[in-house]
Amino acid sequence: MKKYKISAILGTILMGICSFLACISNNIALINIGNIGLLVSIGIMSYGFSNWQP
Repeated sequence: MKKYKISAILGTILMGICSFLACISNNIALINIGNIGLLVSIGIMSYGFSNWQP
């Protein structure tokens, strides 16, 4: 259960960082990195919250 909790929390933190990066950046490369990070964080959060529910 602990690895699911950690992945859920890590996905949430990653989503916050990547959304901030995608919204604030002026450089198209950083915007794309932020968007890819958002997609990855959705996958990580789905993995974590599918087995662990607070």
